[in-house]
Amino acid sequence: MKSFAAAALVLSSLALAACGRPASSPRVASAGDPPSLWTKTPAANPTQSQDGNFLAAPQAAAPQSAKLVGKPLNHDGASKGQDLGAGPSSKSLSATPPPSAPPPRCTLPETGPAVGFYARDPRPAQQVALTFDDGPHPGKTPKVLNLLQKHKLHATFFVVGAAIRSGTYQLIQRMVAEGHVIGSHSYNHDVKMAARRPGRGSIDYVRGQHEVTRILIDLALLAQSESDFTRLYTRVFEQKSVVYLPAKRLRAWPEFLARHRLLLTEAGYEKSARPYAVLYSRPPGGGPYLEPSQKWQREVYDTALREAGLVNVMWHDESGDTNMEKKHDFAFLTGNLARGFRRGGVVLIHDYIRTDALTTALSALRKSDVKAVPLAEVTKHKYGCEEPVLRAELRPAPASEGSGAIAAVR
Repeated sequence: MKSFAAAALVLSSLALAACGRPASSPRVASAGDPPSLWTKTPAANPTQSQDGNFLAAPQAAAPQSAKLVGKPLNHDGASKGQDLGAGPSSKSLSATPPPSAPPPRCTLPETGPAVGFYARDPRPAQQVALTFDDGPHPGKTPKVLNLLQKHKLHATFFVVGAAIRSGTYQLIQRMVAEGHVIGSHSYNHDVKMAARRPGRGSIDYVRGQHEVTRILIDLALLAQSESDFTRLYTRVFEQKSVVYLPAKRLRAWPEFLARHRLLLTEAGYEKSARPYAVLYSRPPGGGPYLEPSQKWQREVYDTALREAGLVNVMWHDESGDTNMEKKHDFAFLTGNLARGFRRGGVVLIHDYIRTDALTTALSALRKSDVKAVPLAEVTKHKYGCEEPVLRAELRPAPASEGSGAIAAVR
């Protein structure tokens, strides 16, 4: 199945012509954009063409994590480049109402774990955030996407970087097109990534897990074919896409990011803009937050997330599909999901969950009084701010600034 990027290219050239940027690459919200630059853009509902490609079609607006940026505005709300020479008179200015107050800042902790959602957090009443881990899988993920589309539900997919390949990149494109949020679940699903040793090397390794996954998500959205994905991958990582990146290479993520930034600049992306600005992450297996761990291990992971500008997303309930003895038990899975939906909060599911169990659970959810909400709503519930404000306050630290952030964990 070929990419639908050709159809998207036509749409992006029309929507972004006013920005004076190349039509080949739409500008997407970056971590450095102020909240005033975020504008709503309808997501696309992919429709299969005769050759199997997904073609963009209008659908409901996507969650904030997947929004495109329109023409930038000045602080007074006027488009940049607009002729303001013949402005209002001083008399009319005196009658102009004062500008609206800026959006409230996030109430973020100054100490403790990284910004995020944890099992001890209060559950939002009658609201549940659906999250799926370990994709993209060529056989399992499409079934999950089909069910979500059928029931008109949105979810967050925490993807594994190593699973984003020439044969699965289109699933990333489909997730975004259908209005879902994408988060990082690390590059290689190393549940012990923070347990190696204290020090800078471990922080760089943890951050590299997520930075490399961020890059791969971008490449998946840029790719126009399987061969094009392979070309982009080789350009950034200087090796074949079928070759696994070892730990030593993950620590070299600043080199990958520099080549990736050059590629994006050539494609027309400005400054820190990128195809998709990942905000949410989840540690494999819960990482040092669930596994028996020492304090320094949690601090290593917390420091890496702070430097990366990522939100840590744990969960309140889970489907139980990792239970080796009951992962195929229909009643066990549906019972866990029904209880999790009823109690509210963040619910963990995996792409490989038994399909009929997920079908039954989602159907029951749609008929209940519980509302499925994006993580942006959970963010607002806990931190009292909109997602773009949180994104701006968690701006990633440049690679050159990281070395001074480890003193507390040595």
